[in-house]
Amino acid sequence: MNHNDPIEDWFYAKTFDQDQQEELEKTIAFSSNLAVPIGKSKDQAWNQLLSNIEEQTEDNGRILVPKKEKVSQWVAWVSGIAAMLIAGYLTLYNPLGHEEIVRNRAELGQVEKIILPTGSSLTLNSSSASTYNSQTWYDKRIVKLEGEAFFEVTKGAEFLVETNNGTVQVLGTSFNVFSRGKDFSVECSTGLVLVTSNNQQVGLRPGQKVSLKKGTLVTSDFNIDKIATWREGDFYFDTTPLEKVIEEMERQFDIKIKMKADITERYYSGFFSRTNLKEALQLVFIPMGLDFKINNKEVTVQ
Repeated sequence: MNHNDPIEDWFYAKTFDQDQQEELEKTIAFSSNLAVPIGKSKDQAWNQLLSNIEEQTEDNGRILVPKKEKVSQWVAWVSGIAAMLIAGYLTLYNPLGHEEIVRNRAELGQVEKIILPTGSSLTLNSSSASTYNSQTWYDKRIVKLEGEAFFEVTKGAEFLVETNNGTVQVLGTSFNVFSRGKDFSVECSTGLVLVTSNNQQVGLRPGQKVSLKKGTLVTSDFNIDKIATWREGDFYFDTTPLEKVIEEMERQFDIKIKMKADITERYYSGFFSRTNLKEALQLVFIPMGLDFKINNKEVTVQ
């Protein structure tokens, strides 16, 4: 018999009589079927296990109190071994470990909505990704974000969104987070939002926005009706650098735009929809006196 479990190796290195050996093998076989429940930490699983043991002790009291002292010691010893196996299993192993970190991604030209364990949700914009730990979620609701996402958070424990540029902290609210490169902004739709970045903290109410500009958090008001309209495929811009608008178009249409014109210090205020590439290009470039040519997934602008 091959044993890949260090706990099993320890026991099989010992010498026991036949009855003891059979009891130990039953105990090891029982422990091999244990699994940490999805969505629960190891501490929560351990506490639940102890509670179940206490309930079974009350129901099966006569079984756990044999008449002979020798058998009583043996049962107590085997029970202790079982507890050691369970504790060692919860500490050293996690057969569902591949499910601890849940990763979601919206590819180019796609939008993905994800339902989180406690009923909260997030919608990822194109070329965005999120991760969270399903095992510790009920203790710490933390989502790590790369890109842009709109969150709808149910009331409950503290909810954190961590990005490379800053952290967003809420209890129950809805808000939009944008974090790409050095660009970082948060818009509050409902509830209250606390944003932290570069040792600065800013509280937001519905209709307020904060942006990271040259390392400083700057607050402003915005049209709450336009928050996260990208979920429906609509994109609005207000004096936005043209290069940022082009980056968004490339993400939404999964294309590459080659600029043969100087667009430094050029800004765009307007709108485009993800439903029609040619129409979007016309809305952005024609008013600026720029022409474009579409060749498969490449667009040349001059």
